[in-house]
Parts: sequence; structure tokens; C-alpha cells
Amino acid sequence: MKRRTWIQARLFIPASHQDLLIGQLASIGFEGFLQEEQVLDCFVPKHLWNGEIKKQLNDLLLRFRREFPIVRTKVHLRVMKEQNWNAAWEKSVGVVEVTDRIIIKPSWTKQRKKDRKKIVLTIDPKMSFGTGHHESTRLALLALQDHLHPGSRVLDFGCGTGILALAAVKLGASAAVGVDNDSWAVQNARENVRLNHATKQVKIVEGGVSAIPPRSFDLIIANIDLPTISAHLTRLLTSLRFDRKLILSGLLTADLSTLMDQLTHKNALPVEVLTENEWSALVLTKLRAR
Repeated sequence: MKRRTWIQARLFIPASHQDLLIGQLASIGFEGFLQEEQVLDCFVPKHLWNGEIKKQLNDLLLRFRREFPIVRTKVHLRVMKEQNWNAAWEKSVGVVEVTDRIIIKPSWTKQRKKDRKKIVLTIDPKMSFGTGHHESTRLALLALQDHLHPGSRVLDFGCGTGILALAAVKLGASAAVGVDNDSWAVQNARENVRLNHATKQVKIVEGGVSAIPPRSFDLIIANIDLPTISAHLTRLLTSLRFDRKLILSGLLTADLSTLMDQLTHKNALPVEVLTENEWSALVLTKLRAR
């Protein structure tokens, strides 16, 4: 069988910002990604590489540079023959020690002896976000570990790989629902639920806010971005029981003042802010209406 020829776009960009680009790159035709600390390699079949994709790539990077002017980005292009992308990618993904209690590992790595007493999340991320490598996921897991009460019903809105819903039940939640509007993410999350033997406790639903079950939750997590959180904050609070917690992550520290302003007329009180590098997570408590 003749091997296909690919265009490799090597983006020199910090790992902290790579996940922000991967979904957009996939939407314009890139099919595979390899992530390293300062490099993101993305691939598109050569026969699809044309002026339109070049323009979309340039426009995407231009918007990114405008939004994150302090992050330096460069791109190098080269032609290469097809290889075993999965094998190369698998080698680049290892065990992540997220907290003192939680580790994340892909299914193809063995559990280490030193991790036997820890909560182990088996996550094969494919093209969905949420591997524990990104600050926003780590911050969400830290907040979840600190604020989850045993027996809680949890909603993970924008669940990606399903990592937060899975962490919730392994931390003691009675049940969790993950909602995502990306069919690839939903498929990936369901596979991860099976990998973690959690099909009886975790349900993954495809859709947006309209797919949120009509019940109240004890804890809600949304690890997304400021525009999406802002658009759906009222709906998320509606689905939360009084005196319970809403964890918002995927926020840049610079976003916090904007989000705080939006809370002025909401029945929610900020109780904790967690930060790592330029990323933040905000924990809110829902107040009873006066």
C-alpha cells in the first residue's frame, strides 16, 4: 500500500496554550497532533493542503497572537511520508501527577507501585481536551478534590474526555453526568468511562445546555472558556442546589474581573480562586434568593 504524503505544521508554542488551538486546527482540516512542552506538531494530507487551508491557518494564528500577545508563536512547514502517528503520540503521553491524591495515565502504561493508594484515572484523550497536562484541567481537579462531598450528584458541563466526571465518582460522588456538544468528545468520553469501569455511575450526553438533565446537582464543573461560561452561567446556577458549589475553570487570570462583574446580579458568592501560571479556576457557592 502506498503511503500518503502529509504536510507537517510545527508550531512553536508553550504547552499551556496548545489545547486552545487543537480544536480550531481540527476544524480546518488537520487530522493528527503531537504535543511536547514547547512544540505542537499538526498534520494534514498533502492533497488537502491548498490556498484556503493556508489562509485559514494564517488567520487562526493571527487571531491567537492578537489575543495572547505575550505568547510568541512560530510555524515551520515540511512535507513528510506517513508514519505510525498513534505510536509516536502514545510515547509522548505519560503519567501525570495532578494532586497528592490523583494521577492520570493512558491505558497503555502500567500502574506504578507508588500509585497503588492513589486515585488513578485512565484517560486516552485522542482529540478531546482534558489530559491533566493543561493548567485548567489540573485546577479543576484540585477544586473538585477540595469541594466534593461524598454522595453528591455532579454535572460536568463541556466534559471533553470525561476526566472530571470520572474524577468526581472516584472521589466519592454517587453519580455524574458529562455533557458536551462535540460528537468526537462524547465518543472519547464514553470510551474513557468504560476504561475506568464507571458505566453505572457516569453518563455522557451529547448536546449543549438543553441536554442538561432537569434535576438539581450538588456540584457543577465547567472547564471551558470565558465566553461559553458567560453565556450559560445563569443556566448552570439554575441546575445547582442552594448552598452547593460551582467550579469554573478554563479561565485566564485576566478574565476574572470580567466574570466577577457578571456575578453582581447573580445569586452566587465567590469562595475560592485557584491559579497556575496565567490560568485560574473560580469556585462559587449558590446563595438562596432574597
